[in-house]
Amino acid sequence: MKNENAKRHRFFWLPNALTVSRILLIPFLVWGILAIGSNANIWLNAPLLLPLLFVFCALTDFLDGYLARRWQLTSDFGRMIDPIADKLLVAGGLIALNINFGAVWYIIIPSLLIIFRDIFVSGLREHAALSGRKMPPTPLAKWKTAAEMLCILMLILAVSSRSVLPISESILQFSTINMHAGITLLWLAALMSALTGLKYYRAAIT
Repeated sequence: MKNENAKRHRFFWLPNALTVSRILLIPFLVWGILAIGSNANIWLNAPLLLPLLFVFCALTDFLDGYLARRWQLTSDFGRMIDPIADKLLVAGGLIALNINFGAVWYIIIPSLLIIFRDIFVSGLREHAALSGRKMPPTPLAKWKTAAEMLCILMLILAVSSRSVLPISESILQFSTINMHAGITLLWLAALMSALTGLKYYRAAIT
C-alpha cells in the first residue's frame, strides 16, 4: 500500500479482500446458474441460496470502494483489480444466464452489447493511461452497473424459483414477473452501456 493511512488503519486489508472474494466466488455463481434445471440441481432444497450468493457479490462491489474511500485506503492494486472483478461478475453472470435460457435473442443481444462495451472501455482506459489521461467513472456508468446487477439478480430469481418443486401458480407468477423486469433492466443497461461507451471513446481520443 502506498497510502500511509493504509499502514495505520486496522482493517487496511478489507477492501481488497472483498474484491478478491468477489472474484473467487464467481465460478461458484456461474456453476450454480448452469446447474439450475439440470438433473443434478443443487438448489432444489435451497432456491434462495444462489440469489443470496449474487447479492453478496454485488454488495462487495459497493463496499470495497466505499471502505477504501472512507478509510483513504486507495491503492494501485485496488484500482486495477476492482473493475476487473466487476466485469468478470457481470460477464460471468450474463453468459451463464444465456446458456440457461438457451441464448434467446432478447437476452443474448443486450448481453453481448454489455460485454463488448466493457472490453472496449477497458482498452480505452489503457490507452488513456498510456497517454497520461484519467477516465473516472461517470454517474451514468454507475447507474449502468446498478441496472446490470439488478437485472442479473432478477433473472437468477426467475430461474431459481422454478427449481422449487412442486411448481405452484404463485411461483410461476413470481418467476414471470422477475423475468420481465430482468429483461427490461437488461435492455436499459445495454442502452446505458452504449451511451457511456461512446462517451468514454470521445474522452479517450480527444
